This record gives sequence, structure tokens and C-alpha cells, in this order.
Amino acid sequence: MKRTAVTVILAIAMSAGIFAQQLTNPRFTQLPHTPVPITPESTYFVEFDDPSKSSDKEEGVDYVTVGSLMPYKVAPPIAAGDMPQSANTNFRIEYKWLFTPQSPLAATPLGVLKMPAATTELPTPAVLTATDAFWYNANEVSVRMPADEGTVTLTNSARYVFNNLPLCPGEDPDDKGYTIKIVPRPSVRLASGVAKEDLEIVSCVETDVVIPTSGLGAHLTVDGFEDINIEFTLTHRAIGSSGTPTTLYQNQWLVLNGKTLDFPGELFQSPGVYSIDITNVTDRISRKSLDRDAVKAKLETDLPAASYSVFIYPKPDTNILQPVKHIKNN
Repeated sequence: MKRTAVTVILAIAMSAGIFAQQLTNPRFTQLPHTPVPITPESTYFVEFDDPSKSSDKEEGVDYVTVGSLMPYKVAPPIAAGDMPQSANTNFRIEYKWLFTPQSPLAATPLGVLKMPAATTELPTPAVLTATDAFWYNANEVSVRMPADEGTVTLTNSARYVFNNLPLCPGEDPDDKGYTIKIVPRPSVRLASGVAKEDLEIVSCVETDVVIPTSGLGAHLTVDGFEDINIEFTLTHRAIGSSGTPTTLYQNQWLVLNGKTLDFPGELFQSPGVYSIDITNVTDRISRKSLDRDAVKAKLETDLPAASYSVFIYPKPDTNILQPVKHIKNN
């Protein structure tokens, strides 16, 4: 196979190793450290089985990635202003939070965690203490999902407690049940039969670089649900140079067109050898996690664990072409 070198590293270094440069293509974006803010605003939540959603891969069914830290909330049945205000009144609202993995996962209920109040509390928020079997004082909680694919059932209810006794006991039929589906993390992997040494391609200055991801000749395979983003680092060295490559971009995000790894030409503004290192990948499901590190793709498992080399050459024009020669008249 003819080798084509493409190395992508997004980071531009000054004294601290990063050199700032403005990228204009709308597909470049800087994702926040946690895709879902801590604590999530109400606009980030939607009801289970929302009939207004056209696809269960969107919001109507709760799809989550393995190992993610997921937030859940329910509105209190009584507004705060309508609660007894006397300091001597031992009245409270309690909420049932029961998350039970289903076969083939072990049916041990998941631990219920407090809703993190800051990123410093991640990745292990405090475990909530139940007042009774699966009853808690919190109407907002978070849960660490299992590390394997499967289904989790959420059972939820609410009750009033006065002087430590249920005031209006709820019956089991009043519990509401919901389904949470656990799916794989998104990934970028070596295509079948491709070795790390094959990760090369050739292109021209200011021309989009497209890494083959499907069909015959694919170098990498991209998997994930819609709106896949990748994080990458891009380095550059002059052709023929043996010096240390210059880091152009580091921890830069790029919105993919479907599952196509196409890098806009504005990244490749001068001839040379570029190295592209893909360091993370997210999709619309994995970005729901409060703890992105928990679902961050891992080298070898979900990323190619190798730099993609791209050789960028100047576009041929009459200014660089050598004159045509012919045999002297003899």
C-alpha cells in the first residue's frame, strides 16, 4: 500500500506550548470540560417517552453510554412556599429512586449519588443515605451507569413524611417505571486489516484532507450516534526537516460530517508533514454524561493509538515547474 502521511495535532505553542490561532470554519468548536453543565439547567432535561420527539435515539428514550454519570430530577409535588414554615414542624418530602439493572447485567440496584454542585466533586459524588428502602430526601440525583451494555429500570415515586412517619403512604401501583438503555461509547478505530503503519495520506495546501472511513481502502472506522465530534492535536514539520515538529493545535474539537473524517483545508496552509492525533471522540449520547472522563475514548480500545501522517505539497503551477528540455539538434 502506498504510504500517505497525515499527522494532525491541534495546539499552537508559545512559551507554554500553545500558540493561539483563530479557526473560522463553523465545524471547529471548543466543547466545555463537561458537555452537560454542573448543575444542569432545567432546559437540559426532558421527560421520558416525550411524544414530541421523532426518534428514540434523541430524547424520548433515555440512551446513555457505559460508565457515564447521569443526572435525574423530578419536580416536587409541593412548591417550597406551600411547605410548612415552622422550624418545629417535622415535615418533608421523600422520593423513591431505584435503579435496577436488567438481564444480562447483575440485578443489583445502582448507588444513588447526590447531584454534583461543581466539577471538583467529580467523578465520585457523595453517596446519598436512604431514609427508608430506596427513599431519599433529594429530588435531584445522579447515578453511575454500569460498564456493560444493557438496560436499567428506574422506579420513582414521592411521599410526604410527618414526624418520621409516612403521612400519605403511596402504594406500589403508584410507582412509575422508566427504561434506561446503555449503549457503547463512540469510537474511532483501525479498519479491518489496516496497520498503524498504513495511516498515511497525501494532499495539497489548503485542500480538505479526507481520511477514508468506509468501503474498500478505509483506514479508520467511526462509530457512534449522531453529531459525532472528535478532539485532536495537529503538528507540522517542513518536508525534509528532521527537527522537532511544531504543535499547531492541541485539544481542538471538530464536528464531523456524519461519520466522515474530513479535516478542513485551513488546517494545512503550508507544505510539510502534518501529524493528526485523535485524542477523544463524543456523540450526542456520550455528551449527556456529567463526567466526560468516564466515557472518554481510550487508546487501543476506542481510538487508533497512532498518529495519522499527512504529506501536504504545494499545488503545481507554472512558477514551480521546471522548463521542458529536448535533445539538441545533432
